[in-house]
Amino acid sequence: MKSVVLTICAFLLMSRYASAEERQFTLVASTTVWQVAPGRTVSAYTYNGTIPGPVLRGSVGDTFRVTLVNSLPIATTIHWHGLPVPNGMDGVPGLTSPVIRPGESFTYVFEVWAAGTYWYHPHADSSAQIARGLYGMLIVDQPLDAPAYDQEVLVIIGEHGTGGMMTGGMGAGLLLINGKTAPAIPDVHVRKGTRVLFRIVNTGNMVHPMHVHGLHWLIVATDGFALDSPYKKDTLPVNAGERFDGILLADNPGVWMIHCHNLEHLTDRPSGLVFNLVIE
Repeated sequence: MKSVVLTICAFLLMSRYASAEERQFTLVASTTVWQVAPGRTVSAYTYNGTIPGPVLRGSVGDTFRVTLVNSLPIATTIHWHGLPVPNGMDGVPGLTSPVIRPGESFTYVFEVWAAGTYWYHPHADSSAQIARGLYGMLIVDQPLDAPAYDQEVLVIIGEHGTGGMMTGGMGAGLLLINGKTAPAIPDVHVRKGTRVLFRIVNTGNMVHPMHVHGLHWLIVATDGFALDSPYKKDTLPVNAGERFDGILLADNPGVWMIHCHNLEHLTDRPSGLVFNLVIE
């Protein structure tokens, strides 16, 4: 009887992931002049020319093949933050992966078995390279599960640090959301009554307590782990490297501010972690 149950469980598992795919991505790390706001640019490192890099997305059971082409003047790697991968794919040079020198490329291959919100970044001179713009989000969906939300919003917090020449009268250091700084961060528009999933990632070194006006998030996952007991927050401290999934019920029409509650990060100068949520 036990063997029959195990066989049935194995069959159901195989059936569930029968649609697993091989996902192929190419990331080109290179130097770029990046506009963080009109008339304001930074010298940056980017994946495929953008800050943040492209979203890498697949479903549980998929195989990721990610080829990194290093067009930077320095060596680099990629680490898959929070995602369980084989030891040789982890991206720590000299320990779990080879260093990728200028002009070289390397293909990371791993299966994804843990649904959730993750991010990727270098682990070679990581503090400086992340601060120049080398980071992006990785999402693993659970196949066959009906989503518990109607709309998705990605919030990737970055701290563009020293080492980049800046134009437009800016001082050293910038705070970014999705590669832009206030007032250039676009509004988010949602329809009244929709359930909006916010995937929030902090790629920087500071704690950013993100506060939503007029509503609250229902936190359903943290660091890629679904919570057995979701909880409500209107001010959510997001530590360095941390991720949260929060569902917001857009039941209060109007234009609402979402911002970091380190209030020195909330200004109308080009260092503002603030954007508007428009419920229509």
